[in-house]
Amino acid sequence: MAVSPSLLVAVGLGVTLLAGCGDDETMSTSETDAGTSAGPGGETTMGTSDAMTSVGMTDSSTGDTTSSTTPTTTSNETTGTDTDTTDTDTTGGDNELEIVDCGENLTPPDEGTCEMTLPGTVNRLLLRGTVLAPTKVYKGGGVLISNGVIECVGCDCGMPAAELNAAEVTCADGVISPGLINTHDHITFANNYPIGDGVDRYEHRHDWREGQNGHAPLPYSGGASTDVVLGAELRFIMGGATSTASAGGRGGLLRNLDSSGDLEGLPISVVDSDTFPLDDADGWWQLDACDYGNNPTTQADIDGLDSYLPHIAEGISQTAHNEFMCTSTMNGGGPGVANDIVEPQTGIVHAVPMLAADADEIEMNMAKVVWSPRSNVVLYGNTAPVTLLDRLGVTLALGTDWVPSGSMNLLRELACVDLLNETYFNSYFDDFDIWRMVTTNASLVVGGHNAIGMLKPGYVADISVFRNTAGEDHRAVIGANVDDVVLVLRGGAPLYGDDALLDTAAIGGQGCEPLDVCGTPKRACVNQDVGAATLAQVTSAIEQHYPLFFCDVPDDEPSCVPYRPDDYPDGITDTDKDGDGEDDASDNCPDVFNPVRWFEDAQADHDDDGLGDACDPCPLTPGDGCALHSSDDIDDDGVPDGADNCPLVMNADQADVDADGHGDACDDCAEPNPGAKACPTTIDAIRDPNHPDHPSEGSNVSVAGVYVTAVRPDMGGSRGFYIQDDSLNPYTGIFVFTGGASPGVEVGNRVSVSGVYEEYFELSEISSPTVQIEDPGTDLPFTPIVVAPGDIATGGSMGEAYESMLVSVESVAITVVNPDAPNDYDEFEVTDGLRIDDTVTDAQVDIGLDNSCQMGDSFNAITGVHGWSFANRKLQPRDAADVDWQDCDPFTP
Repeated sequence: MAVSPSLLVAVGLGVTLLAGCGDDETMSTSETDAGTSAGPGGETTMGTSDAMTSVGMTDSSTGDTTSSTTPTTTSNETTGTDTDTTDTDTTGGDNELEIVDCGENLTPPDEGTCEMTLPGTVNRLLLRGTVLAPTKVYKGGGVLISNGVIECVGCDCGMPAAELNAAEVTCADGVISPGLINTHDHITFANNYPIGDGVDRYEHRHDWREGQNGHAPLPYSGGASTDVVLGAELRFIMGGATSTASAGGRGGLLRNLDSSGDLEGLPISVVDSDTFPLDDADGWWQLDACDYGNNPTTQADIDGLDSYLPHIAEGISQTAHNEFMCTSTMNGGGPGVANDIVEPQTGIVHAVPMLAADADEIEMNMAKVVWSPRSNVVLYGNTAPVTLLDRLGVTLALGTDWVPSGSMNLLRELACVDLLNETYFNSYFDDFDIWRMVTTNASLVVGGHNAIGMLKPGYVADISVFRNTAGEDHRAVIGANVDDVVLVLRGGAPLYGDDALLDTAAIGGQGCEPLDVCGTPKRACVNQDVGAATLAQVTSAIEQHYPLFFCDVPDDEPSCVPYRPDDYPDGITDTDKDGDGEDDASDNCPDVFNPVRWFEDAQADHDDDGLGDACDPCPLTPGDGCALHSSDDIDDDGVPDGADNCPLVMNADQADVDADGHGDACDDCAEPNPGAKACPTTIDAIRDPNHPDHPSEGSNVSVAGVYVTAVRPDMGGSRGFYIQDDSLNPYTGIFVFTGGASPGVEVGNRVSVSGVYEEYFELSEISSPTVQIEDPGTDLPFTPIVVAPGDIATGGSMGEAYESMLVSVESVAITVVNPDAPNDYDEFEVTDGLRIDDTVTDAQVDIGLDNSCQMGDSFNAITGVHGWSFANRKLQPRDAADVDWQDCDPFTP
């Protein structure tokens, strides 16, 4: 069951490719030396040749000077951390970050960070500056966007924009990053004020939810209005975010990845956010049993999901740790039934009381962890053991949690991470590590790693540009404030940025509303993107509860300083430099915060070697000679996630016959389908469950050369249109659901459509659509199929086969005036029980097509698309011309 998001009209994922963008992260039309051709029928493929192999060597094909930044590391026997001795960002792990000097001396503008250096239109845009690619930094590089999709990333993208037929924006002092992804929030609680230093320090989430165990409950309320939620989405956008899993977003602005109607055209499966996987919302807890509520989430429930985000183990007590025991294989046969939901699609939200064995279990299952440090610290005085998790190879992503105890945007969550990392974790993570938590890692957590979170050819152009006020490269993002966010694009369309930049034809933000941000003129594209709301409207709504933004540290921001009054009340002292309540002389990790948690008798030391798990280079075995998995290589094939063409499937050879960026080991499409582009298919393959190529529900699909046969009214939240191919065969029509967005097409248009195949109450549909108009003609090349009314009535033999197809019935009469009596939805029945419905003509009671005619009134013919809703087959005329009446005109004048 699903509903679907907004539509990006004429933004196709079939990218127009250019010869001449010859960098290693560029769509290429040329044949490669490896023998990879342009594919069947001469179709364009993605080339991935990389000649940059040596430190300081010059790539003769591009002229780019490159340098490897593999760090020289020393082992710290006390903490087990690596010390970076280079002057550039490094991964802090086994995989190197490459700094590529493109040899371009970009000139800063007289004012601002970016300037239009070559005018153009919104269809093609070249952004130039420091480009943060998944495993490289391009100094003076470029990102070329075509129709909302990334076409080229690297140095050669910076060829003269005029030759690329593109507008050019140069950001000499700017950093071009993927749009940030917030992997966890509860946005419908945005109507609350933050708790500052906290009401109490709790041991389990039910303590603050229910006031259990002698604790003061946390005051909060839910049910934020639409305008408040939109204001909260704007907060995130002002912090550089373009996507979130926030459990209740609204249409427009952010992509709400766990809300099927609000993906804003992103062709990925909807994320499943699960707050109570153990069905314990009523405050149930257990010490060592697994019998919580009667309806816990099971492994069968999450089979088929691309991303599942359950709240597990939020707290520092045995009751919190037991939740992990009961949602994994770690229960060990204890009382109750453990439901193993720690799977590759799982991103465990919180995971605070994890032990070394738990981390190993998470990594072995290729699961991930969503870290919300600010909320954890202010509620429990502690957070997830992220140094342990990372060292054992667990992928980490960030989430703000919610306004009461979390961060108001991702920049503030990054500030919390930065504080903890430098002050309490002995600088374990470097800037590249932290940046990945809101980009590459986050995309893996939400199942969007083929579409967002990385600057790669074929990926959706969700991009944020940051002023490098806080430092170079990834530091510019981690240390940014809202006024340092220069530009935010969602699918190439502007959402927020500098006033002068948005007021250009190439960016397309002329209709965006002005906003002064810390003395910097900005624009926010609320009304332009949402339509039903304005900047003033959402600002007024959100600021009744808490300001939209701050220029310094936010008022009463929840504390990110670890503190518990009875356990480590003094913080950092001369004899306790990590502030965990253990004197340095006896602390098994004196430089890394690792207090004794409420379910432990001592600081965690799994291998009992005297080094605490939080700083042990080999947490599972004594000594330091172990081979650990890399947290930047989730499938353990030796290729970093950001460069891996199958990040979830081991394929060390990276074979990619069709050169589309999807490795052969994970690419079941015979044709090139780079990035988020779905594998081309046919409508009948999608619709007919017996077709050999029938996709599973939730699959990305793409059809081309099909025709729009009907368009639902352009109002409300159930908009969309019907498409059909010209074969007139059964199963060749389907509904395209655009949610609250205008369909943007007309009957007769020939289109291509990409999106997600769903069954919405048994109506087949393509949701999250991206639509490209191939031919704007308004004449259909075929006529309606004449059918017998009984064949397509409810229970009719051809009802399913002709669903969503353009059909016509002849010589029929009204047999039931109002089949829904005593209710009235303007429907009537004709011969053989076929319902006639107004969903396409007007979808409003007593307006347009209605049931005002009488029993027995006859019609020469009735034409329409064949629909399904509320357990009935229905013929849906498109307008008055579709009804050839004899005795009574069913349309209200």
